[in-house]
Amino acid sequence: MSAPTGPNGERPRPAPAAQPELAAQARLAAKAEGAAPGGPGAEAEAAQARLGAEAEGAAPGGPGGPAGPAPLPEIPEALLSGYLDAALATLRAADQGELPGPLRQYQTWTPKRLRHQRVLSLVRRTLDLDQSFRKAVDERVLQEEEALARLLRAGRHAEALASGETPEAVARVGLALGAEGKAAVQAAVSAAATSQARAEAAAVRSALAGAESELDAARERAEAEAAGTRAARDELRAVKEELRRVERERRTLADRVEGLERELVQSAAAVRVAREDAAAEQRRLSGRVAELQARLGESQRNYRALRRSSGQVDPAVAEAVGALERDLETLRRVAGLAEDGGSGRGSAGSGSGSGAARRPERRSPLPVPGGRGADDPETLAAWMATGGVLVLVDGYNVTKHPQGFADRGLEDQRTLLLDLCRRLARRFGAEVTVVFDGGTVGPIPTRLPLGPVEVVFTDAGRTADDEIVVRTNAAPPERPVVVVTSDNELRSRVAALGATVTRSPALLGLATAR
Repeated sequence: MSAPTGPNGERPRPAPAAQPELAAQARLAAKAEGAAPGGPGAEAEAAQARLGAEAEGAAPGGPGGPAGPAPLPEIPEALLSGYLDAALATLRAADQGELPGPLRQYQTWTPKRLRHQRVLSLVRRTLDLDQSFRKAVDERVLQEEEALARLLRAGRHAEALASGETPEAVARVGLALGAEGKAAVQAAVSAAATSQARAEAAAVRSALAGAESELDAARERAEAEAAGTRAARDELRAVKEELRRVERERRTLADRVEGLERELVQSAAAVRVAREDAAAEQRRLSGRVAELQARLGESQRNYRALRRSSGQVDPAVAEAVGALERDLETLRRVAGLAEDGGSGRGSAGSGSGSGAARRPERRSPLPVPGGRGADDPETLAAWMATGGVLVLVDGYNVTKHPQGFADRGLEDQRTLLLDLCRRLARRFGAEVTVVFDGGTVGPIPTRLPLGPVEVVFTDAGRTADDEIVVRTNAAPPERPVVVVTSDNELRSRVAALGATVTRSPALLGLATAR
């Protein structure tokens, strides 16, 4: 149902007497929402008062008169933005000849550029001054919000707001309705102010809750720090007590060190005396050895002369020569002298076992073939072909070498290395032992035979380096031992035991060598 119109087709404006009542209602609503002076409620009350004043001025016979459109009321920008958006849409959609002159240059602008504050101010002034442009905007809004316009014409703006319509939409349609929508605009202003006040109250409550939470957290931190301070004080007391105990022990140890130093001085003096006595005894024994060597030489010469002059040897002479040789050997061992290879022990022909070979006291490394290096795969091949050789392989040092199998898992690394060692052992007839650190292997047995190759996993707390050194030292001195590793420390340790050392790439190079 349409509202009645006046003689000129315009909707009648509310009587002036109704405007003070609407303004009073708006002020009461703002106060009921708890709006504080100077807050959002005050702004809404001021806007509603301005609406009432404009309504009084726009009444028939009032100062506004029927000559032009009533100016847009002073309401919050958030509520006015929807009506201004409709004005911008009308600006873009209208024919250029129908637009007011000041707005024609902006018709081709993009919506984003039209939102410039200078353009919005010009559009707003045009809405206040140009009746036809204002009417076109009102018609556009009423067409887009036809259902809401019917509710507002019927004075059901409270119902519209309660049904979910935003204050901005109600204000936009209320502005388009003109005098009929004044109450709706006032209600929208009040609703927006109420919503903002509620939002601010919620924000205040949230901030208060946050402050209380922070206060509780600060209290908990303070209590925790107090407990930490008490614990630190107790710990400091215990540390002081421990420091006093350590100081007592230090004094006791200092006294003990002084006593040991005195004993050391005495022991050093005794050692010097013992060394002097030992040197004197060695000189005496050396003289005795020289005397016995002279006597032995003379006896051997006499013995050989007797053998040349007679086909028989006097048993007493042979026994004397043997006794001299035994006494000389005993003196050499006591004096620590090297055996004189040219003494002619075996020349006497007595049954003294001179023809038996002596066991070497230290292992000697294998020679490097001419023209090759110690880390050459062909050199390792020549060493593995040596009779009775023992090859000790530092397992993970070889597999984790850049030329090895470092990109594989540990199980695959072991499998590939053992397969290579098995083929080389069968090819050269060498005895090969591969040693792995056992700490990362889990329940695998300590020793696991694998064809011609022996596999050793060290026990916990023992490294593969230590196992290789032990096995090198345990091998007989006459047996050649080859150690394959790139670990410099291990190389130095086994080289000191006379082992032959080569680096990991030498063994890996034999994987492709024929």
